[in-house]
Amino acid sequence: MTKPKIGFLFDVDGTLTTYHANDSVIDLLIINDLEMIRKMNFPIGLITGRSVQWVRNYFFNHINDTLKEYIPVFGEFGLVNWYRGKKVRKRINKELRDLLRNIKQECSEAICEYWELEPYENYVQPNQRKLWIEPKEIMITFRTLPLYGITTEKLLRNIEPVVEEYTNELKIVPNPYAVDILPFKTSKKTAAEKAIRILDKEKTVTKWYAFGDSETDREMSNAKNADVKFYKIPRGVTQEAHLIIRRLLAGSPE
Repeated sequence: MTKPKIGFLFDVDGTLTTYHANDSVIDLLIINDLEMIRKMNFPIGLITGRSVQWVRNYFFNHINDTLKEYIPVFGEFGLVNWYRGKKVRKRINKELRDLLRNIKQECSEAICEYWELEPYENYVQPNQRKLWIEPKEIMITFRTLPLYGITTEKLLRNIEPVVEEYTNELKIVPNPYAVDILPFKTSKKTAAEKAIRILDKEKTVTKWYAFGDSETDREMSNAKNADVKFYKIPRGVTQEAHLIIRRLLAGSPE
């Protein structure tokens, strides 16, 4: 009897990685799980707020070339995607692009002036007290630095007054490690829908399993035209994700 074909959607930070000093650390046990999924010819999609460049330069450093080609990345909540060697950006109008650029500048200035910080835009965590801005192609991400007293709550104190005028165009998605600003209609749900369309063009997948560590990730379970079950993983506890993946691959009950 042929096993039903299943598919996997994964958040990255805190789900496939653990955290150390507010930055992601790759769990090699999870990498082995991804390779096992590939060998069984089940589709995999990474649904993340991280940039495509970060995933390819950091996360993908720990996997082999075959797996790199097999796994598409739906970065920045699906705004920028990488699949089979090609990067595709979502088309957004000039007004929204300009708004995002201006909001980034206004928020940066407000935060730096209030907290007496200098801006620092890089994927690598700074080793001193600065405003850490993570490079993105479309969305905006301000990272926290709890060791230096820069928390989500403190960032929001300056970000919310700037963004509140544009609630029909933009939304704020905070978590303990960052504050994201993105187009209003962008979500993990829309990113999951895009992933499923690309990964299952023939509609042969009977069930999708989505993994994440936040309620924002849970939005993947609301993807239209697909049966998606969501597993919320305690943030950074990759062992739990590993055990669930192995159970599902073995055909055990959900």
